[in-house]
Amino acid sequence: MYPSHDWSLNVDPVWPGSYSLLGIVLPVFAAAIVIGLTVWTYSGVQPLRSWRVRLVLALRLAALACALLMAVRPAITVSDELQSATTLLLLVDNSESMSLQDEFDNQSRWSYLRRLLEESKGTLEELTQKYRINIVTYRFAEELAEDAGVARPDGKRTDFGQALRGILERHGHDRNLRGLVVLSDGADNGTRYPALAEAAPFRTLPCPIYPFGFGKPVTAEKQRDIAVTAINPVPAPVPVKGKLTVKGTIDAEGFENASVNVRLFLDDKEVHSQKATLPKARGNEIAIETDAPAVPGEVKVTVKVDPLPGEISIANNEMTTYTTVTKEGISVLLIDRPRFPEPQRIIDALVEDPRIRVYVAWLQSDKPQAGDLFDFGKQHYDAIILGDIKASQLAATGSDTMLKIRDLVAKGGTGLLMMGGYQTFANSDWQRTPIADVLPVELSTPGQSEQEWRLQPTAAGLAHYIMRQEDQPDANRAFWEKLPRLTGWTQLGAPKVQATVLAVSDGTDRPMLVSQPFGQGRSLAFAGDTTWLWEKYGQPDSSAGVDAHARFWKQIVFWLAKRDQAEGAVWVKPDSRRVASGGKLGFTVGLRGKGGVDAAKATFDVKVVGPKNVTTQVPTSPESGGERGTFWKTDVPGEYQIKVTGSGTDTEGKPIEHTEASARFIVYQDDAELLHRAADYDFLQKLANAGGGKFMKAEELPKFLRDLPSRPLPQAKPKGELWPDWRTPATTPFQAAFLLAFVGFLSAEWICRRWWGWV
Repeated sequence: MYPSHDWSLNVDPVWPGSYSLLGIVLPVFAAAIVIGLTVWTYSGVQPLRSWRVRLVLALRLAALACALLMAVRPAITVSDELQSATTLLLLVDNSESMSLQDEFDNQSRWSYLRRLLEESKGTLEELTQKYRINIVTYRFAEELAEDAGVARPDGKRTDFGQALRGILERHGHDRNLRGLVVLSDGADNGTRYPALAEAAPFRTLPCPIYPFGFGKPVTAEKQRDIAVTAINPVPAPVPVKGKLTVKGTIDAEGFENASVNVRLFLDDKEVHSQKATLPKARGNEIAIETDAPAVPGEVKVTVKVDPLPGEISIANNEMTTYTTVTKEGISVLLIDRPRFPEPQRIIDALVEDPRIRVYVAWLQSDKPQAGDLFDFGKQHYDAIILGDIKASQLAATGSDTMLKIRDLVAKGGTGLLMMGGYQTFANSDWQRTPIADVLPVELSTPGQSEQEWRLQPTAAGLAHYIMRQEDQPDANRAFWEKLPRLTGWTQLGAPKVQATVLAVSDGTDRPMLVSQPFGQGRSLAFAGDTTWLWEKYGQPDSSAGVDAHARFWKQIVFWLAKRDQAEGAVWVKPDSRRVASGGKLGFTVGLRGKGGVDAAKATFDVKVVGPKNVTTQVPTSPESGGERGTFWKTDVPGEYQIKVTGSGTDTEGKPIEHTEASARFIVYQDDAELLHRAADYDFLQKLANAGGGKFMKAEELPKFLRDLPSRPLPQAKPKGELWPDWRTPATTPFQAAFLLAFVGFLSAEWICRRWWGWV
């Protein structure tokens, strides 16, 4: 840092000179006219003695000068401050697309870039030595790195988002930045961070972004090609026999509006084929739906587009990834009449868990319906919830519907729950139906009450999986006593021989929640249908009530589906199943105890096995939602597998020993850089707008660097001291002196003319 004395002249003209762009121009123009008229007035007075004319003219001009000075109010700005060295950041694109030869004289974009920098070498040295502007150069492709005179561009991906984030991490605290100069063709194909979102902080830093565009914004050669550029199976993982949607992105350079045949393969077996129209050159999105396999495990997913005549390459017409099919998925069928809000709140509570899929059937009448509404022949249900409907409404969906449900429970292990309502239990026509056989209570006592009541666990209920809101019995009992009271209940009949009463109405022995085994399955009878009132507990300060409501219904479903008996299981979820060569893969691992609850004190051993059985140990660290790890050694394309071994303690304090899980992913040689040959000036313009700078063409770079010292700093400059400062009372003597001088000059001029007989 060094001291600098800066002197500059400022003016503060009075209105109308102070308006808009008039500034000093209006007073100077007016002064010129007055001076011209004054001189012209005396220019014809020849007989008079010349010195008298000059004296009178001088006095009149002096008075005019005083008037002009008072109108313009000139002041000198004196700045005596410590000036800091500033920094100009240079970001150079060294990805493969910069090797394309579409610049003047058939030179490559990279060669032209290096030539411009070489021509500007003297300017850059002058900026450093004379103007104390430090030049810091970076290069980027997949990653950000310090520039070390790279001989050729060989990066496999232009990741603007990653580069901008890296620069912000390194220079985000520097308050003396001149700007960020980006030298690129704009072919952004980064996938980790959105580039425009990463550019926005540079506007407020402030460090404006100045992109300079290289290459031609039109494709140099006629390119006709179909390419699958992205594939994403959802949900991931997908439950056994669940609905699997494979989303893909297809580019159609030169084949805009073409119709193509898209095929989906699971483990190399074709499972679906459909026609698709590709209206755009880039970014056409498709979605293919199919059923997940019936066997849990990892599945290879491939999307193929049948080639069209004239394609320059068919190697990129397909893309492969992996997804996991898990037996943890629970299929729930909810049958109810349209009403609000209980069934909707139950659905909301269940679907927030990715392991649960809810199928809803709304019954509005007891008129016979054609077809198999519930698709029992193809769709397996782990749990069925019957809401406020009559038996005749359910029978209208099929004469054997209730028989099928009873068999699903008795032989298939499906769980059944009937909720309270005006149409359920003994309140309508459920007696002597197959459903009555499954329920844990007799349908002998009708009745419906609108009184308030609280669900109170019995001793058996406090130890039961469904009623567990807290791990310790005393804390669990206290928690149930805090939940809001419910409104309305249905009279349940006497519990059957094998039934267990899990909860009663507070202060009574009236059964409200009753369970029993039935064949291979289980059944529940619940007298209430206003559990959504629990969601009010803790609001607005906490979500304790919402969490309790969701946990209650999820545990009901898990119990009906017999997942409360599931032993602990380790799991692994990669962030992606496809990684470009040289990229990184993040993943999350976790361990669930009995009943699907996260295990305590979990430890993990993680290994990644790559091509040729090269094994790498990968550490993990605790984060929200599980333990996180990152795998970096992706230089070799091929198939990789994450292998995880975990151990810990479940909620009952029992150890979970060495359970294992694995997940495969693909490392591919990324050719996205050369798929699109045209430079993307539109993206660079958006980047400049987001970063508060200006987009320019490559040939403007030398002039930009030469003009840089004259550009104002992005940061606000400190104000200097004005002398005199006409806005303060201290300048009153100056104003009085100018006024007296003005009057004096005019008076002297008038006296002279009077004395000499000119008046």
